[in-house]
Amino acid sequence: MAQQNQNKQATLFENIEKVNGNDVIDRLGAQKTESTKKHKNGNLSKPEYIFKRNNLTIISFNGLDYYVKNNRVVGIQGLELSDEVLDQITEKLVTLDSVQHSNSERANLEYYSSNGDVQKIRNINRLFLASLKMLSSTTRDIAALAKTENPSLNVENNIAKMRLPNVDKVYENQINQTLVKLNE
Repeated sequence: MAQQNQNKQATLFENIEKVNGNDVIDRLGAQKTESTKKHKNGNLSKPEYIFKRNNLTIISFNGLDYYVKNNRVVGIQGLELSDEVLDQITEKLVTLDSVQHSNSERANLEYYSSNGDVQKIRNINRLFLASLKMLSSTTRDIAALAKTENPSLNVENNIAKMRLPNVDKVYENQINQTLVKLNE
């Protein structure tokens, strides 16, 4: 009987997709950079979600395994977190994931439009790369919180203090920097 349960668990875990989130972020950034260089060939990177998963998926970032199902972080291995904290983590990560996907789509659409503006494409690509960087730093911050003496309590207490990344602020800063350069 016990061996049957072990076999069922082994089969269950074999069917779970496992993704290295750090590698996905690096790959998406490299693809966008490469496709920007070669956009004249029409070889653009395909927009891809990291957290949009219907089936249970383990996505690893900085040594932490995030259990994701139905576009929601349902747990982090080794941490006992309340649903409220998991919702806050989900909101932060899924928001950044949606922003990076949206910016990738926007850049591709702008490229394919009849009057595609190269500068606009560059700015959208910068936003895309900034959202990937924010996603990476957010997961790194969560991993740092989990490496303390009482990780579950530390994450519970500090996740609400982590601000929701303001991607629009990055865009505003880029516009202001561009305007300053134009005035010089």
